[in-house]
Amino acid sequence: AAALEAVCADAEAWASCNGLLMRSADDASAFEHAPFALLPARFPAEQLAHAAELAPTFGLLVDKIVDDLPWLMATLREAADSDPFTKRLMKLCERVQREGESQKARLAGLRSDYMLHEPDGGAEPPRLLQVELNTIAASFASLSNRVSALHAYLAARWPAVRRQLWDDAGRPSRLKLDGVLPSNPSVEKIAEAIARAHGVYGSRDAAVLFVVQPSERNALDQELLRQQLWAAHGLRVISRTLGQLAVEAKLAGNERRLTLGGAEVSVVYFRAGYTPDDYPSAKEWSTRLLLERSHAIKCPSVAQHLAGCKKVQQQLAVPGELERFLPPADCEKLRSVFAGQWSLAGPAEPADDAPAEEHAAALHMRRAIEAPDGYVMKPQREGGGHNFFGQELADALKSLSREQRAAFTLMQRIFPRAQESVLVRRGRPTAGPALSELGLYSTFVRAPSGRVLLNSPAGHLVRTKLHGVNEGGVAAGFAVLSSPLAAKR
Repeated sequence: AAALEAVCADAEAWASCNGLLMRSADDASAFEHAPFALLPARFPAEQLAHAAELAPTFGLLVDKIVDDLPWLMATLREAADSDPFTKRLMKLCERVQREGESQKARLAGLRSDYMLHEPDGGAEPPRLLQVELNTIAASFASLSNRVSALHAYLAARWPAVRRQLWDDAGRPSRLKLDGVLPSNPSVEKIAEAIARAHGVYGSRDAAVLFVVQPSERNALDQELLRQQLWAAHGLRVISRTLGQLAVEAKLAGNERRLTLGGAEVSVVYFRAGYTPDDYPSAKEWSTRLLLERSHAIKCPSVAQHLAGCKKVQQQLAVPGELERFLPPADCEKLRSVFAGQWSLAGPAEPADDAPAEEHAAALHMRRAIEAPDGYVMKPQREGGGHNFFGQELADALKSLSREQRAAFTLMQRIFPRAQESVLVRRGRPTAGPALSELGLYSTFVRAPSGRVLLNSPAGHLVRTKLHGVNEGGVAAGFAVLSSPLAAKR
């Protein structure tokens, strides 16, 4: 107990000195260390490599979906009928398209989230299955960079931690930590992508705009990126809420150049706007429209935002749909990480001549009511805390109308194996079996001509939660930040 206390105290001190911080939930003017796991989470080395290999393919997929807006709108139409937020975003997107985009360049900062599926009994080899693909406000890149550095520091500083890491990795102690704890250049890579987009925009003196939430607890994650943009690329960042932009933001000239107090904006980086709570009044929606109509490069544009909806992920799992966008070899690679997903928009009892996917969806709906622990039901939302599990899921399926069900996606539950971990919040450690989720960041930059200038992996994130906790958001209080350990099989 004394040794654990000493390691935790050292880790907390390191976090305070190195920016692994969040605003306090009790006092917005104060900071506390971000919640973290004391040890990294084991993932098979070949699975980590596989996820990194897939990252550019997902970047290309999102870009191809945005090129096919009729398909995107048709995919989301049924869900939008019972989801006002998605419907509003679609109307905004259609308005921009009718007018014509002033900016053809694209910038995407994506995070593909996975869990290592290891069902009991060992009938299947462990493999990563995708939880979701985030196309807007893919957060924690900066803090995940700091957690990776924290774990490397603890391994070097504390022999007991170092022995644990080497044992878990299946490697002799004479090896260095390089490769056991993969490097994590997430903040550098995302800053590089924003700088590349700024270069495409073509106005050296323009600024980058961060669209943020009021009283953002995760402000240091954004601040570290802001500092990296200045230190490495000489780019100035302006941070504003949608409410502040409603007063300050203006469009100038036929190209609709975005200006703030006389400063031109080259790139709009959204860290807000992904939840209905970010739009408390009509002025926030008007501001989002103004930003989308502007000549600034958006990360993401509203079309890219919509491409990350769960309904899109569900539709891409339908046989033949991926081939609409990618070559067969790429489709096969992506399907290797697809979990089962089914629409809830169809009838509970389809006609005999109904499409095969309707019968499959109805079958899994019945199974989810009978055995809900094998499924999760997801709405078109980001940020954690919105999913249905267990008996709550079964009750929802029995009580919701067909129209209400259409706003949700039914997904196979992924079962990772629990690992012993120590979760640290506010300096207090909690030990126990825990589950971890891996996020792979990637960046994508496309010139107005359509030429792809950048499409590559950009670091990683791990979120760890105690076994038995369903949701996985860090900001929502369900999980802590961690990093991956490349373990041998």
